[in-house]
This record gives sequence, C-alpha cells and structure tokens, in this order.
Amino acid sequence: MKYFLPILLIFLLLSCSTSEDQLSTEEEVKEKERIVEVLKAYNKAYEKKNFSEMVRYLANDLTFFGSDSGETVKSLSEFKIAIEKQWQEVDSMKYGDMVDVYILMDSKGKIASAIYGVPLQMWSNGKSVNLFLRVARTLKKEGGNWVIASGITGITRTSKSVKDLFEN
Repeated sequence: MKYFLPILLIFLLLSCSTSEDQLSTEEEVKEKERIVEVLKAYNKAYEKKNFSEMVRYLANDLTFFGSDSGETVKSLSEFKIAIEKQWQEVDSMKYGDMVDVYILMDSKGKIASAIYGVPLQMWSNGKSVNLFLRVARTLKKEGGNWVIASGITGITRTSKSVKDLFEN
C-alpha cells in the first residue's frame, strides 16, 4: 500500500506528459490545413518562377527525385539549378486545384507525408499542354513552420491499364 500512491503519481505524470505532446483531433485538422496551404503556396511560387519565394517552403536539407532516372537532387543549390532548367523550357504555367489530397502525420505533428493530384497547364512557344500530376511530398516542422523535405512528381498516363501501353 505504501508504494501505491508513488506509483499512481508516476503513472499520472507520464500519462499527462504523453497526451500533451500528442495533437488533439482539432489540432491535427489545423496542421493538415497548414500543410495544404504550404503546398499551394509552393505551387504558386513555382508557377511564378520565383525561387526566392519557393525557398520559404523548403527544408534546409532536402531530396527531390526528378522525372529521369538519374535526377536526384540532394541540396538547395542542386535544386535551384534543376528548377531553373525546367523554367527555361516553358514560357508560363498554371496549376489547378489540388484533388485527392491525402495527408498522414505523426501524432506529435512534426513530420507528414502528403500525396495529391493536380492539373497543370503549361505554355511554350505558343503551344499549350494540359497535364495531370500525382505529387508526393514529405514535410517536417522547422522553426515551427511546415517545410517540404522531399518530393517526387509524376505525369499520369492516359491509358486505363498497363496492357494498353503494349497495344500501341
């Protein structure tokens, strides 16, 4: 009996400290909204070809995977070179609304994975192309703000099945 009270106090202290570190349902919803806002702001900065604005939404250490098998970007300076090369290939671009947004976040709101689809219209040399992208991003908290730590973007195909690819 003499150990019951100290053990109960330790248990209460541990359970209280754990719940304080974890996000409530309402806090999780708000954090996910903040993540979506970061993704939208990043897309807008990309659309405007404004690298200095994009940097606000990028982690200090980042990794991006490009569309060719040899393109892996592992620093901000490499990222800037790759992005500026992409921007030289298009005159302008316009993102549509994000769809099918799925965000998985740790219980403490420190790291998150986001996957979504987004239409993108691009113009180059008087021609335009409409694309639909599938985007995956890993975000983390730095200085209290969500930033993108890694990502990959894929252009979706128009065929319904893999078999369709072999019939052309």
